[in-house]
Amino acid sequence: MATEQGRVTAIKENNAIVRTRRSSACEGCREKENCSVVEGGKEMEFEASNIPNAQVGDTVDVEMKTGLLLLLSFFLYVFPILLMFAGALIGSYLAPHFNGDPSLFAAVFGFAFFIGAFGVVKLKDRQAAKTGKYRPVIVRIRKTGNKAEA
Repeated sequence: MATEQGRVTAIKENNAIVRTRRSSACEGCREKENCSVVEGGKEMEFEASNIPNAQVGDTVDVEMKTGLLLLLSFFLYVFPILLMFAGALIGSYLAPHFNGDPSLFAAVFGFAFFIGAFGVVKLKDRQAAKTGKYRPVIVRIRKTGNKAEA
């Protein structure tokens, strides 16, 4: 499990907006600049399931399953590349049937499949946002407001 500590900045229905400092795990990520980053890139915000009913100002522990992180990373980074290669192979296969240049067909189909893959990723992202299936979960309240828990 990947665990981060953060502070609840807002409540949104059954979820909480959590602000956390970038961890060492963020340093190795090539996409760290594309996260929901605030205050010059030192902190980031994300939405988490608020099972323990944390309130604004609470310091919380947030978890996300490591396997889930790997699956989402694969889907975001590897899936589009695999589809691009599949499109290129299909394009080069279809080119002789249409008296076309195999390289041109491979490039066009590869690019189209690559763009299509991001459409699929976006669609799946919207579905996941509705269900909350891939959302991080607040597992513990460390401090309530400004007072330490008993």
